Amino acid sequence: VPRDCGGRHAARPGHSRRTMSLVTSRVPSAVSARAASSRTSRARVSSVVGVSTRLRTSGRSRPAVPTSAVATDKPASDRPSLTKIIEKPPALLSCGERTAAVPYYDGAVDRPVLINDAAREAIASSAAKDFIALPTREDPALVRLRDVLEKGWRVMEPTGSGHAGLWPELFDAGADLVKSQFPQFGDDDAVEVLPGTGWLDPSLETDAIDWVMRRPEGHVVSSKIHFATRLHRDPDSWTNPKTPQRPKDGWTDLAMPDRDRYQYRFVNVWIARSAIDPTGQVWQSPLVVCLPRDGGEREWKFEKRKISMDDTEAEKEYNVRGITLNPKTWIPGTNRLLRPLWQGDAGDAKASGKSTSGDGFGGGEEELTAEEIAKFEFPELTSEDAHSFVTGPAMVFDSFDLWHGAARWEEDKAFTDELRRIDVKGRQPFHRARCSIEMRFRVKIDMKADGAAKRWGPFASAVASGKFRDDGLRDSEAKYDLAKGVVAK
Repeated sequence: VPRDCGGRHAARPGHSRRTMSLVTSRVPSAVSARAASSRTSRARVSSVVGVSTRLRTSGRSRPAVPTSAVATDKPASDRPSLTKIIEKPPALLSCGERTAAVPYYDGAVDRPVLINDAAREAIASSAAKDFIALPTREDPALVRLRDVLEKGWRVMEPTGSGHAGLWPELFDAGADLVKSQFPQFGDDDAVEVLPGTGWLDPSLETDAIDWVMRRPEGHVVSSKIHFATRLHRDPDSWTNPKTPQRPKDGWTDLAMPDRDRYQYRFVNVWIARSAIDPTGQVWQSPLVVCLPRDGGEREWKFEKRKISMDDTEAEKEYNVRGITLNPKTWIPGTNRLLRPLWQGDAGDAKASGKSTSGDGFGGGEEELTAEEIAKFEFPELTSEDAHSFVTGPAMVFDSFDLWHGAARWEEDKAFTDELRRIDVKGRQPFHRARCSIEMRFRVKIDMKADGAAKRWGPFASAVASGKFRDDGLRDSEAKYDLAKGVVAK
């Protein structure tokens, strides 16, 4: 597999950029329970007027790869199937490596990002097959999931995010895909795929964010939740203790019952729905995933940061071009990992008794207390050349164990021009803008069942040793005994 697609990583290895920009197991019982409580919500969704996303193209005729996967205003019967649109890229650009600016906290760093078969080979060679899979476009479970997406997208798009009960057929198809990608976890008697993370009290499960559609900030079609533009892992990515959907104390007992017998892996299904470029990737803002260290037996180095209420720090973390915001209105009111499109005025928020957030996760209703500020912490991955990143237009990965975030392609202009020559629509900003959806699942594995997985995951091992319960977050460079499912001494 050709590795380098013409990027400039070889000329500038580790170059630091100080500014950042942007098989067939079902779960009907779990999802149906939520669906019963969702009929009212579904009715509200259907009443919202959809937003037109018609593409305008030039009348000039040039060879092009039919790659658009953006919803149009054509009647459903006239629209081509999504699975038919995303086709194999030209052989001439079937390469295995590109260069992207990866968003570490201290500044984006140019890193090689493996794609296509080269990425799959790296996953296998780094003992990461229990953590991530890149299904091929022909995978039957992926084809079915894409068909479900195509049928329900325009109905669910105005809502943008929500709990699994709003879209049960999506989670049925997603569960099938998860099981098909990780057969090594066990058969149907050993493995159950549950919708969502389960970290909220059952009485609040309709507040959960189990699925979310994402688009760039300021895009003509707005999304309630934008890309997470810093490397993070889901359970400890939250950077404000007031965020309502953040897991609270005791959440591991809710989400991981009977964990002496059952292993829980928290798996995200991420699907690109926008146009695919001639290398088989999204045109912009690829979601990159860092492969685990030593097959998951050791943590990468990271720093545990504390909340800072300093204006300078706020301005450093919040950098949206063309939008003027008061940093003080942003810090108390939202998850600082995600960047809200518009935060509003602090005075208006206080007068209404709550703050607002363009990131869709809501803000805290009160100012942070000194105790909360002192206690709360969140990790930031330290940049290392040893990090290996992969991406693809469809990924199934352990979001609790693998660092991930939206990067930016960083390549020679000549290479970018070649992509746009092959697909002339790539010259249009709307065509290039990434649109994606992600779904959250829990994979529950009976470790005592015949044929079940023999190794525990790092996150499950950390929780078994007290992390996220009474001993804070995971530790930088911690080692795990995955055979026993505990932190190694």
